[in-house]
Amino acid sequence: MSVILKNAAFAATIREKGAELSSLASLATGQEYIWHGDPAWWTGSAPVLFPIVGSLRNGTYSFGGRSYPLSNHGFARGSEFVVEHETPETAVFLLSSSEATRAVYPFDFQLRVGFALQHNGLSVTYRVRNTGSGRMYFSIGSHAAFVVPFAGGALENYYVLFDREESAERWSIKDGLIDPDRTAPAFDTSRTIGLSRTLFDEGALVFKHLHSRSFSLRNGLNARSVTVVTEGAPFFALWAKSGAPFVCIEPWHGISDSANASGELTQKEGILYLDPEGSFDTGYRIDIG
Repeated sequence: MSVILKNAAFAATIREKGAELSSLASLATGQEYIWHGDPAWWTGSAPVLFPIVGSLRNGTYSFGGRSYPLSNHGFARGSEFVVEHETPETAVFLLSSSEATRAVYPFDFQLRVGFALQHNGLSVTYRVRNTGSGRMYFSIGSHAAFVVPFAGGALENYYVLFDREESAERWSIKDGLIDPDRTAPAFDTSRTIGLSRTLFDEGALVFKHLHSRSFSLRNGLNARSVTVVTEGAPFFALWAKSGAPFVCIEPWHGISDSANASGELTQKEGILYLDPEGSFDTGYRIDIG
């Protein structure tokens, strides 16, 4: 089941499974901006990453003296959300803790994912709430995949423009985990990373503590753009399958374990926590230019 939103400029489709954005298209041109999940490349479109981002060392974590298995990027992306609120231009999806979630994540929570069409795109909001009696530990992140090319030309004509100058290097991923001993340059200039069919041959480009808060997918042929605007996130990734006709722009509040991680959830790099009845709000906006 899916929810379809529409305003004067755009139509968006969100699946109830995973509260996953699966389409954002211009009504004037018919141009689709979100990857359609072709399994020949990657079945996702824009999964919500919760309650972890990335991978765990040995696929497990420890909390309260117990070990729990949790798959890559957590369970939200495969969970059925409830449509809590819907108008022609907005929708809010709700996922609550259950016996199934407690088997792998021993916390009571509510996760709301909101969507609102705007005149130039779409805003996406997340609200995590601790409904339990003890402190809750979690991560949350975005994984939106954008069609490339979306304005003519070829993949190699496109680049990602960061809104501020950056000097950070990418962190390497080995077997899904951060390699704590290896970084490498990634920027072509202090603000741009050019796309190519080999850019992701060694996996995602993962960054820590960037200055930028918006990330524009652009091309050298015209002024068309797709921009992901955030309020700031401590971790960030770019990813695609090598040579694929899409690129994922991913602001994260959390990150994969490193190869030498302890496995203790409370010590996990980037982990967030909420005390009882506490809530955490974040999200991003897609601006079509």
